[in-house]
Amino acid sequence: MREERVAAKVPARPYLLGSYFIMKTVKRYFIAAACALILAPAVRADQAEAYKYAVEGREAAKNKQWEKAIGFFQKAVKADPKEANNYNNLGLAYKGAGKVDEAIKAFGDAIQAEPNDPAGYLNRGVAYSSQQKYDKAIEDFDHLIKEDASNIAAHRYRAFAYLQTQQWQKAVDDYDAVLKEKSNDDAVLDRRAFAYWNMKEYDKALADFSKIIEHKPNDKEAYLNRSYVYELQHDFQKGVADCDKVLSLDPNNADAKNRKARLEILQKTPTPTPTPRPRRVMPPDETPTPQPKKP
Repeated sequence: MREERVAAKVPARPYLLGSYFIMKTVKRYFIAAACALILAPAVRADQAEAYKYAVEGREAAKNKQWEKAIGFFQKAVKADPKEANNYNNLGLAYKGAGKVDEAIKAFGDAIQAEPNDPAGYLNRGVAYSSQQKYDKAIEDFDHLIKEDASNIAAHRYRAFAYLQTQQWQKAVDDYDAVLKEKSNDDAVLDRRAFAYWNMKEYDKALADFSKIIEHKPNDKEAYLNRSYVYELQHDFQKGVADCDKVLSLDPNNADAKNRKARLEILQKTPTPTPTPRPRRVMPPDETPTPQPKKP
């Protein structure tokens, strides 16, 4: 409306009308520039300082100088206590040093700093698993999956906790979610096969071990695991063949020698309840490494 009034008042002097619009354009430019500054704030000094300490901490962590890394990450937390990543890095350094209680406390601080950041829950869940506090670990992973069902890391770590608590079907369900994203993950195939094995779904266990062998034809452990499942199915000939394959790769493999001898006896006088082969304890998945977050 104001533009119309100005135009009506000075119709004979168009240059004034042009000047008016120029001034309006300049005014709008300065308002836009001010808004841009508000929307894109400059890096704070505390953020820059925290990042510097985090970079030094990460270098120390890469060299497994955990106490040194802890010192740097503590400085990063002090410099910028509102950044969850600083607490997560500190927790990972504590965990590397074997100070799991301190790590759990740091991950809890990360959650308090940024409740919507999934890293704190994931790291704390892994730390709880390392203490065999699987119920608490599962609670953290449940929270993540409830917020984001596509969180593959949470499914993977929760599946491991389910294995340790013998919740076989739940472990399978989580590993299924992981394998939809990465179908050739041999560690996951091995663990899902272990769950099937305990559920007595032997055909499915065999299929997973066979996939591992397809990916890694010289994987001795996969052949030995498969030979045991063949034994459970009373398919002793195939079990012997798997032991022979291991012995072709490693002629002195005591496990393969003992299993072959056992299977050859069973071919002649099969027993209805074979003695289980001891299953090696599976290590947990790798812990994430500290990563400095650029300010």
